[in-house]
Amino acid sequence: MITNRAQTISRVAAITLLALAISTSVAAQPKPKSSFGLLLDSTGSMRSQFDTVLAIGKAIVHETASRGPTSIFNFESEGIGKPNAMPVLRLEQSQNEAILNRTIDGLYVEGGQTTFLDAIQFISDHLQEWAPDSDKVIVVVSDGEDRVSKTKSKDLIQQLKERKIRVFTVGLVQDLDTGKRSKATKLLTTLSSETGGRAVFPEGIVNVQKALKELALPTE
Repeated sequence: MITNRAQTISRVAAITLLALAISTSVAAQPKPKSSFGLLLDSTGSMRSQFDTVLAIGKAIVHETASRGPTSIFNFESEGIGKPNAMPVLRLEQSQNEAILNRTIDGLYVEGGQTTFLDAIQFISDHLQEWAPDSDKVIVVVSDGEDRVSKTKSKDLIQQLKERKIRVFTVGLVQDLDTGKRSKATKLLTTLSSETGGRAVFPEGIVNVQKALKELALPTE
């Protein structure tokens, strides 16, 4: 009986040590420091620049994929009559650059009234759910035009600050008329500067690498 009891104690000890080793191994695995949400504007106002949007998107994921999971978002037409362009998640948290690129290649332009601020809110909520303790970054490639969002910019900026989410924007505003361009530029600049990000506004034929260098995405 003593022998059996000793064997039982030995087995229990071995199982306990194994469990501790597995727990320690899992805990030792480094967690990604950053989590990225990439918004590629696919609304009708971007039609003439959509190839540029896709090219910039691929250049961005080339930088972000090695730093942490990247999720891709764009817009989808919803409703009848005068539909709205609503934010939609296309790929959730991937660091596989090939898959990220294939997702970008599968995007296309859809009509509808842009809900730009709602889209930033949508991405913010997802990043907060997925990676509350990581460095969270939203990268936007858009003309910054917003038509029917329910989200207010002041409230959104406050929430982004509280969640420590930085916004980086590539503003392709050159096809907008003067009034809309001024408003969109101000919105994109404010979102970025208030959250600790950066906004760039390429002119003429867009040099993707130059724009990305100016954007200066965080390295950690």
